[in-house]
Amino acid sequence: MTPKNAFEAFAIRVIADSDPIAMTQSLGTRVLDHRGLVDMPALMVLFDDLGGIPFAIADRSSSSLQARLSLSMGARPGVDDVLRGDSRVEMSDEALGSTTVRITRGGEPVLTGTARNVRVGRAVVGESEVVVGEPLPAPDEVPAPAPIDPSLTGAQIIASIADGSRRIGPLAELLGGEVVDPDPAALRFAVPAAQWMGNFFGTMHGGMIGAITAQAASLGVAANLRAGVGYQLVEFTVAFLRSPAVDGRPVTATVTPVKIGRRLSTVDVVLHDADGTLLARGTADARCDA
Repeated sequence: MTPKNAFEAFAIRVIADSDPIAMTQSLGTRVLDHRGLVDMPALMVLFDDLGGIPFAIADRSSSSLQARLSLSMGARPGVDDVLRGDSRVEMSDEALGSTTVRITRGGEPVLTGTARNVRVGRAVVGESEVVVGEPLPAPDEVPAPAPIDPSLTGAQIIASIADGSRRIGPLAELLGGEVVDPDPAALRFAVPAAQWMGNFFGTMHGGMIGAITAQAASLGVAANLRAGVGYQLVEFTVAFLRSPAVDGRPVTATVTPVKIGRRLSTVDVVLHDADGTLLARGTADARCDA
């Protein structure tokens, strides 16, 4: 089923009467990756909205958006968790702002970071579709992926995803994504810019751009790991350079390994639209555990 919008897709709600803004996200099998785990890409929409709303509502006379997100993740949340996110503006003037975001599970931090906000005066063509209310039920309608054979290398796993013999995972399936080139040195992950991914500017929601680039980074790290090595994205920074139209044409992320280490691996990601225009660029660090 096609979601109505990004907030429905990721089961996000605003907590009533919260000041400053607070939101919940109910996790579930819908946001699992190819390993059956929840990783940073699943939280990007929540983080992006928390990073933007306090700055936006501080001055409603001009529209604003996020220019950069920087995230640090700690303990991995579980598939049954309900997360809470809080945010506040730390610095701002008429043009720019910086917002801190904190996402927790039962009061314990899961993810923290900052958003760089910018006022743009861009025409708004709709309204925010996020809903105030109680946390949604966990979106568990999608089966979890089958376990991965621990004897397979990362390159073998990603190659099997690319040729269709292994699922890419529920989150990437939700995005409509596919690995169009499994080359560990330059993995490419493509996603159609679907209408449900849009924001009130009529372009792709920043959280969706973040989710796509982070998901690509995750796959790019995986493609370079030895057999039996687990990983988790623990740091991610993404700069939003242009907003793609949600016209169904693909956006494609290309991942380049910077260093694949025994404990920490780093990859760079660039996102282009179908015409080759650079949309976003990011860097991810992944914790690696043998």
